[in-house]
Amino acid sequence: MADLTDTIEALIAERGLEPGARLPAERALAAELNVSRPKLREAIRHLSSRGRLVSRRGGGTYVAAPAEAPLARAPFSDAALSDALGPLAAEAAGEPGYWHDVMEIRKSLDADMAFHAALRAGPQDKANLQAALENVLSAAATDAQTQAKADSAFHMAVAEASHNAVMRQVMAGLFDLLRHSISRSLEKLYLIPSTAQALDDQHRAIAAAIIAGRPEEARTAALLHLEFVEETLREIEDDAARRRRSSRVAQRQNQQEKELTP
Repeated sequence: MADLTDTIEALIAERGLEPGARLPAERALAAELNVSRPKLREAIRHLSSRGRLVSRRGGGTYVAAPAEAPLARAPFSDAALSDALGPLAAEAAGEPGYWHDVMEIRKSLDADMAFHAALRAGPQDKANLQAALENVLSAAATDAQTQAKADSAFHMAVAEASHNAVMRQVMAGLFDLLRHSISRSLEKLYLIPSTAQALDDQHRAIAAAIIAGRPEEARTAALLHLEFVEETLREIEDDAARRRRSSRVAQRQNQQEKELTP
């Protein structure tokens, strides 16, 4: 089954079939792939459940557009997840240390997500991941906000490649919580030259392991990446706290000097 679904994914990529494009008729496709029609139908059902294809009664099989993917219609939808995580956003914005909880979850989630992506990524997933990696690397010369978006898109490409709908949705929600809790620190993360280079190297390692189909290596690369991000963010936050303390002391001293001045 996995070989046949990968073959169909490869056919979609090789022919450049965009969302909405129709696959060859079942009889013709089965003959082209040299498989039985029941086996082909099973593979198409599997790809449809993953949101890659959509079958229309009496109308053939098409490459699915994002809005047609089962994920958008699932009971556990993006809206449902937003409702569940929404109340946490306000708390995250008002609680300085909240981001530590988010990163704790992400270290487990990202590692498992990369592991499964290395096991399950098809040709199109790998192409998408490579494109996301190139966007991250090219964003290095742009502003911090653009870099943050490219970084998020890279990790979402890993989530998509894991073919786990729950992982994908939870990851999207965690990105939102992280932005709520430390948006300024996240921007500073991309402004430190040495840090930016390390992040690029880590993203390359994650992508290479997934594309090569090495799950344990992908898991390790993702975990090392998140540990580095967590430690760097902690240093940024600590430095900001020291600056605030220093500023308050200076303000008090200035006030005292004014009061003592005749």
